[in-house]
Amino acid sequence: MMRAVWHAQIAGIVVLSSLLAPVADACAPEAGSSHGVLKVIDGETLLLDDGQEVRLIGALAPKPDVPSQDAADWPPAREARQALDTLVAGRSVQLRYEVRRRDRYGRMLAQVHVTRRDDASADDAVWLQERLIRDGHARAYALPGNAGCIGALMAAEAAARAARRGLWRRDAYRVRDADDVGALLKLAGRFAIVEGRVAEVTRAQRTTYVNFGADWRRDFTASLANTIVDRSDGGAARMSGLKGKTIRVRGWIERRNGPMIALSAPDEIEVLDEVGEVARP
Repeated sequence: MMRAVWHAQIAGIVVLSSLLAPVADACAPEAGSSHGVLKVIDGETLLLDDGQEVRLIGALAPKPDVPSQDAADWPPAREARQALDTLVAGRSVQLRYEVRRRDRYGRMLAQVHVTRRDDASADDAVWLQERLIRDGHARAYALPGNAGCIGALMAAEAAARAARRGLWRRDAYRVRDADDVGALLKLAGRFAIVEGRVAEVTRAQRTTYVNFGADWRRDFTASLANTIVDRSDGGAARMSGLKGKTIRVRGWIERRNGPMIALSAPDEIEVLDEVGEVARP
């Protein structure tokens, strides 16, 4: 059964570096091969010494605001790439896997560890996704089959956001208000973190809908497939219990009547009321 952790992240949470490798080992349990790095392609992709590309699943690097703009010229994207290049320069990386190992482009999907030097011990390992997110060079996300590490990565993100590191200094990456429907619609196709109070939770035949307004045809909604809900700890009861609570959700905005985010895992829901956190950092 999928383990679901219903997050109530406290701003400023710091994951101690000595614990990072065990955390990543637990959430990505299958150890893969070790490689040298030939090239950093962008802030979330490496070219390995066997010619394969690996995507740092769970750490979403910034993309240009204007689709036609070269990512190399967009400061947050450039900073993310430079940060990753510094972390892997002259070092080997080890891959760790969850369920889903490749994306539709054939790239490997892995949690990636790098050692500081050739004779480094396990305690010296750096979990690349966590480091990039904690330093404000990426945001945390999940995909079906790759959701086990989202809790630790969201904790790292909360610390970066509270400290206004990296991309969190820019208004474009702020946490969005669920009531600002017009602004959310303008973000269609883009990743966003959205916060608001849940008006209603409705379970349909295949999908559970978390509605943030009275009119589901217009207002912001988050959805989660019932197959995922039913495999999670607490399942439908946990989802229905969200009514009236202030939560954060994350994902890619779609236009389905009003704006919608289709969640990949229950762990992408942060219940803010549980720690009294209602103000957006």
